[in-house]
Amino acid sequence: MSTAINIIIGLLMFLFLITIHEGGHFTGAKLSGIKVNEFSIGMGPSIYSKQGKETLYSLRALPIGGYVMMEGEESDSEDERSYNNSKPWKKFITILAGPGINLLFAVIVFFGINAFKGTPSTIVNKVLDNSPAQMAEIKPGDKILKINGNNINIFPEIVSELRNSKQKANILILRDNKQLSIELNTVDKNGQKSIGILPVLEGGILSNLKYSFYMTFYTMGEIWNGLRGLVSGALGLNQLSGPVGVIKQVGTVVNNGFESFLIFAAVISINLGFFNLLPIPALDGSKLLFIICEMIIGKPINRKFEERITIVGFIFLLGLILLVTIKDVISLF
Repeated sequence: MSTAINIIIGLLMFLFLITIHEGGHFTGAKLSGIKVNEFSIGMGPSIYSKQGKETLYSLRALPIGGYVMMEGEESDSEDERSYNNSKPWKKFITILAGPGINLLFAVIVFFGINAFKGTPSTIVNKVLDNSPAQMAEIKPGDKILKINGNNINIFPEIVSELRNSKQKANILILRDNKQLSIELNTVDKNGQKSIGILPVLEGGILSNLKYSFYMTFYTMGEIWNGLRGLVSGALGLNQLSGPVGVIKQVGTVVNNGFESFLIFAAVISINLGFFNLLPIPALDGSKLLFIICEMIIGKPINRKFEERITIVGFIFLLGLILLVTIKDVISLF
């Protein structure tokens, strides 16, 4: 697939994820009775707009974002339905709805995919020949309970635990209602870390729903572990990817099929939702933190103080995005 098509697909994916994010804010505001002056898809000059009963709906030229402009969000308003005059819980719902819809989208994607093929469980269906699992005498029907003392709830945790293991891993399994401890060599004959099993696929709406939510929160946990690694120095900046890096991956993902692309979009959506929940100024998380402070002290945080903090956060994020983008562009050559 050509680079131009990859860029278009990547931009459309980002635009869709940002649109549903802003759509979450918009829906939260409407349900809370907060007046919305404009709901925009894209940035820059307007190429199409339609005035609704009270909201201007616009489509803008640059597919790099979007926004919801609420009455009284940027400056104080006398309107009783303005953001600044709304109760804290209404503002909280409105802000939380943005990242919330990104996480919900991921749940829906995981649920939809597994509805057709079943949910991968922690029960072994097949052991591959000459694999570490076969050498450790793991058998079909075994249920993997723990790896290196850590509970296993979903199949991807098996992969994650083995990836983080050293040469050997201690696996606790359930076989014929008895718990057995097995030592597994995590490196296969090709020198790659693997276990060499295929999971039993389970059906049922409740099982699928549980897995879809768990998978979403598991992915958030992996993102958090990555951030901790960056802060501690265990991971380098080269582990981060910005929009350019993500678009670069689109070609590979699309070539692997539509299902892979959907999972990729779900993971990016989780990243978008999770990062927006961080209490970093200029992100939704900081707004939620200010609203919580308002609930505690009984009055809004000083607007000028909030604006100054937001500007600092915006500059920090802009610098980080620029740094990561430069790194991504250099990696293209």
